[in-house]
Amino acid sequence: MTDASAPPPSEAASGPGLRERRRAARAELDDAIAAVRELPGHEGFLAPPGFSTAAAVSRDEPLVYLAATFRGGTALCVLGPGVVPVPLPDLTEQEVSGLTGAYEDARAGWRRDPEAGLRHWRETLDQVCRRLWEIVVAPLRETLRLTRATLVPCGQLGLLPLHAAWEPVGRTGTEPAAGTGRRYLLDDVTVSYIPNAQALRAAQDVRNAVRGHRLLAVVEPAPVTADSLPLTASEAAAAVAAHPGATVLSGREATAARLRAALPDADVLHFAGHCRSDIDDPMSSALLMADDEPLTLRQIMDLPLKLRLAVLAACDSGVAGQRLPDEVIALPTGLLQAGAAGVVAGLWALEDGAAAMLLAEFHRVWPREHPEPADALRAAQLWLRDTTNGEKAAVYEAARSSGDWLPPEAARALHTRVAWEEPRARAHAAIDQWAAMVLVGV
Repeated sequence: MTDASAPPPSEAASGPGLRERRRAARAELDDAIAAVRELPGHEGFLAPPGFSTAAAVSRDEPLVYLAATFRGGTALCVLGPGVVPVPLPDLTEQEVSGLTGAYEDARAGWRRDPEAGLRHWRETLDQVCRRLWEIVVAPLRETLRLTRATLVPCGQLGLLPLHAAWEPVGRTGTEPAAGTGRRYLLDDVTVSYIPNAQALRAAQDVRNAVRGHRLLAVVEPAPVTADSLPLTASEAAAAVAAHPGATVLSGREATAARLRAALPDADVLHFAGHCRSDIDDPMSSALLMADDEPLTLRQIMDLPLKLRLAVLAACDSGVAGQRLPDEVIALPTGLLQAGAAGVVAGLWALEDGAAAMLLAEFHRVWPREHPEPADALRAAQLWLRDTTNGEKAAVYEAARSSGDWLPPEAARALHTRVAWEEPRARAHAAIDQWAAMVLVGV
């Protein structure tokens, strides 16, 4: 139950000094963008695109811009040369600041004390995502019936999990999602994110040019001072099984130098380890390699990459920072700029078991059943959310015998993780369990 006496998220973090904080954040962002544009080949980073670019990249899939203002927000749905504006009257800057403030405060509290903070984090996610449906999704659905969309959330909206926006199913008469009594945006729409149309055009060009699936798997670099990740080997095993002939760097072999040397020859990267998101200096955000050596975003962007997909199975790998107001720089957007078509990354810390099961399922269906990563990620998230513990255990028990998509040792580890749970319960139905991962790009 939610504490009825607590103020709604929209009333938090919107006090005096907001204008000054935004001005300082704008200056920080300008400095970060300038640093990127100083790198050879990245002079046009986050340059404003013309409408022709948005029209060209949205010929096959709608590009939906979402922006809040002081008096209310707007959604612009671009599909080729056509544009459909949708007023979002309740999407105000104050509303968004309140939602992001509550979201970030609850996430930080949970990170400080995972046991005591979990309940508040889940309650806040529920409240924030419910409000996102009311102020963003509901007005859009009244005008448009989308089945796919690339979202361009402007400003602080980019910090929030829009794909997990939800409504009670009783309002529309639709069937509940596996008995949860909710309908999420992801139930109806395959969602991906992009910072702008220019980035989407670059991502589409890479996707069209990269045909192979030469996998580079980085599995728990060691030693590091961060916590161990016992199930990362299982998710990586699913990735390797889907891409025969993969290159694997694990443990002490997973050094920054070896990763830098191997990346230019890879089509797909699966990184299962720890990362560091630097709020004050986004270009110093890094993948943590053996001996705690960082491979920074600045170093990555200096490499000649052509990646169909990068999967960053690391806590907070998609976090861009809490103060930057627009088109933020983070590991996913930096990798797009460096030459990746798509990046799967996490918006918050990932529970080891949920992350391993989600990403193992992702690699089972991509590219075998779903050629597009966005479809594969959606399918994996719905599977993780909706299956019972018993159904998951049965899947891994079968994989232990067949070994067709998951090696027996990996299947055994995942089976052990879920087999002790109540078979009829759905242990991963909460938003924090299934919705952390997003696709940035294509």
